[in-house]
Amino acid sequence: MGTGKSSGVNFHFVLVHGACLGGWCWYKVADILTSAGHTVSSLDMAGGGIHPAIADTVLSLQDYNRPLTDFFSALPSQDKVILVGHSAGGFNLSLAMEQFPCKISAAVFVSAFMPLSGTTFSDDLNQVLSRIGNFGDSIFYNANGEDNPPTSVTLGKKFCKEFLLQNTPSSDIMLTESLGRRFPLWQEAISYSDESYGSVRRAYVVAKEDKLIVEELQRKIVADNPPQMVYEIEGSDHCTFFSKPGRLAE
Repeated sequence: MGTGKSSGVNFHFVLVHGACLGGWCWYKVADILTSAGHTVSSLDMAGGGIHPAIADTVLSLQDYNRPLTDFFSALPSQDKVILVGHSAGGFNLSLAMEQFPCKISAAVFVSAFMPLSGTTFSDDLNQVLSRIGNFGDSIFYNANGEDNPPTSVTLGKKFCKEFLLQNTPSSDIMLTESLGRRFPLWQEAISYSDESYGSVRRAYVVAKEDKLIVEELQRKIVADNPPQMVYEIEGSDHCTFFSKPGRLAE
């Protein structure tokens, strides 16, 4: 992402977590960036981290994205940030790019979904499922009854170790198991325009050893919705901020 050490240029990075995590997951990257003189905001989306919302009550992407919306609403009009999102956080980035394009200098998708307008989170989740087969010991919850789509999910410990965290230090695996929360599963499609979303420069970071959103799927995501820049991180599992934080911060 660019530490700016050599140029002396300082930026404001806004970091958005993926499913079942929170702003805490960026702690290594945030430390590197702040040590280089940058400003970092690591936000908790609704129901993530220490946010008080319960996943089954978060019924829409707009609800889930409310903390990011509130952040941008409070940001002075002359300020711009570099918006960084991981995994499911790509939906948060896409919505924010549509709503606040003038406040985002660039959006960085880290082994993330980069949804096409008119698609749903379930559409992207099904692309993952078609490649890995199942979600193992993860638990899906149906607060509205078994005849309706699931409303939230908890990712299983075994599943995470195999598909998300295989290159992650054991201490960060323990942290994830201790702090992980249910993730809300909204159903409506995302919608955005070329005029707003399309005006923001995008970069995609390919995690080469991601076993959840596998490299082939990441390449498809990039091909379907081409960003201006594509980077690769060798040796990174799905959670690049744990397995390769230094490379990501670069």
